[in-house]
Amino acid sequence: MEPRRFVACLFALSLLVMSHQVVGQSTASELTTLDSHFPMQVPADKQAIEAQNEHVRTMLRLANGLIPMPELAEPSPVIYGRREMDGYSIEKIYFESLPGFYVTGNLYRPAKAADKAPIVLSAHGHWTDGRFYDAGDKAARAAIAMGAERFESAAHNVIQARCVQFARMGCVVLNWDMVGHADSQQISIDRIHGFRTQAAEIENTTDGWLLFSPQAESHLQSPMGLQTINTLQAVRVAQMLPGVDTSRIAMTGASGGGTQTFVAAAIQPAITAAFPAVMVSTGMQGGCTCENACYLRIDGGNIHIASCIAPRWLGMTAADDWTRTMPTDGFPELQRVYELFGAKNRVSLAPAIHFKHNYNHVSRVACYSMLNKAFGLGLQEPILESDFQRLTAEELTVWDDQHPAPPAGLDFERKLLKAWHQSTQRKLQQTLAVADDKGAGFRDVAGPAVEAMVGYGADEAVAKAEFDLASKQEDNGSLVMTGELTSAGEADKLPVYFNYPDQWNGNVTLVADVGGIAAVEKRLADPESEYAKLLASGTCIATCDLPAAEGDDEGTKQKLVRQDRLAACFTYGYNRALLLRRAKSLLTLAQFMRNHERTPKQIQMDGLGEAGPIVAVAGAVAGPLVDGCRIDRGDFRFQDVANIADANFVPGGARYLDLPGILALHAPRPLEVNGGAKGTFDATEAQYEKMGALGSLKIAEHKSADSQ
Repeated sequence: MEPRRFVACLFALSLLVMSHQVVGQSTASELTTLDSHFPMQVPADKQAIEAQNEHVRTMLRLANGLIPMPELAEPSPVIYGRREMDGYSIEKIYFESLPGFYVTGNLYRPAKAADKAPIVLSAHGHWTDGRFYDAGDKAARAAIAMGAERFESAAHNVIQARCVQFARMGCVVLNWDMVGHADSQQISIDRIHGFRTQAAEIENTTDGWLLFSPQAESHLQSPMGLQTINTLQAVRVAQMLPGVDTSRIAMTGASGGGTQTFVAAAIQPAITAAFPAVMVSTGMQGGCTCENACYLRIDGGNIHIASCIAPRWLGMTAADDWTRTMPTDGFPELQRVYELFGAKNRVSLAPAIHFKHNYNHVSRVACYSMLNKAFGLGLQEPILESDFQRLTAEELTVWDDQHPAPPAGLDFERKLLKAWHQSTQRKLQQTLAVADDKGAGFRDVAGPAVEAMVGYGADEAVAKAEFDLASKQEDNGSLVMTGELTSAGEADKLPVYFNYPDQWNGNVTLVADVGGIAAVEKRLADPESEYAKLLASGTCIATCDLPAAEGDDEGTKQKLVRQDRLAACFTYGYNRALLLRRAKSLLTLAQFMRNHERTPKQIQMDGLGEAGPIVAVAGAVAGPLVDGCRIDRGDFRFQDVANIADANFVPGGARYLDLPGILALHAPRPLEVNGGAKGTFDATEAQYEKMGALGSLKIAEHKSADSQ
């Protein structure tokens, strides 16, 4: 194809032709935070909302470290210490979640249970001491005086109050501890919920790493992941308890327990009714480290997550807190979602804006009503609580001389995370060991996860970007254009550069350099450089200014949302890491060129120097956009990045067998890796061999001539 014809097409495609100077760096928009606004645009039809919900579920599984699911303990609940109470009984229960990591709680049963009773999973949230909570006499009297509670027992412990009432309604109840609360002390409350910072010399040692370390985050190990795994194991326990109707499993909780509820219900379809109190909103999304995880809310907030529960039963409350706007902003959208499923009667909101953040009797009555309808209990409404005998921490605790508490502390935390990491790596390695699947096993697990990390799926490969031309000029036998690309749905503009030789051969080399357009132009100015020779031979050279590292003046760090609590989840739970945004920029450029009406014969993507890992990630999800890649920095490993602000830090970057695993997703396309030691790319080689493409893989220990 003649280069001038291609230029004319590019020009015609532009919606706006602007005469301006393209600056040297592509800047990012302001960071999203947990206090940003998260409205939901409801799709037009059921098929569209189902597709959106499935994407949100993928992000939830990714964020919680569930792709692949780690090797869980086989839950064998220890249940003992039964007490007969007024209309119900209460027992102590504990079981393993991850091997060696225990879930602790109490089991309530109705005194007159049906053959198959519903079960309610009750997550307590951030009430001090959880199951052992005691509001104290002053707060209890105040709650009764303002009409929030009816009885002193409930006013002292709102968590016991609802468990007792559920049991009196004919339900089995499993009430378990958040990590760090009550009996769950293997990892302390200060670690899980109060984390602010930790010294680099302790967070990663020869014995293993700790939560919140760059290494833990690079493997998607988080407090939220631990609590979600605990919840999923609680569902498994519920399903194995005798006398439980497994078609009627409900979950409820308030505040942080509300977050646990809607996240678990979105993931686990066995939960047929969910009542997350005072948490679902378009406002503040959850302030604790246990309510946040990298990737969790990048593509949608709590309303989007709650939408995934449809068409199952969903009840919510609003109070004088961040949920106060729910009646007009959030709940109407959820009603429209349920309408698309033909189940508008299954979603409800009980606003009690005259109360502060709570799960008081007024709110609990709304939950009882929803469960009455959802489970066909046939009880007369309103369902009001009766008084009960409140048990103390000493009476509720599961640990005693016959049931000693398990190991705890930082040494245990390191061992837990090490075993957790090893189990996921084994699962991934096992997919590579399957001889006759032609690479499908590994790709089916790691591929969607890396696509979700980047925010780029196969459906986007056919999308068209808009090109705004800035300059066009003849330059020594070639035509040079600069301008900006804008992808559909993206606000940021990408500065781009195209250099077409007069005798274009139809091939394109897309060059990635962290120095951007200026660095590539400098290479082209040297007639002895590889890219100047490629241009002279008829290959088009294209590049772009990658998003800038704006965390410091040297361009080596990413911006973080906050410096007082250095947990990665507060930044990367709402914003993609810089390296991923840079990879997305390269994909936008490749997508624009590939989808033009004058399609190039071949697109090669080269990652020079520090851009090598960027092209590694971009190429892993590029699919048909590129025909082959060449990368430098084959010695780079995501697990070695020692700071969550580092420009190369990527949450989950090491989880999928690190750089060799990400490169395995390039198979069977041609791939050249420079600067990597032989024998360190087993995953890459295994995948290429399984796909019959080992001859398309080249690994060289030396650096490429143009990487300097």
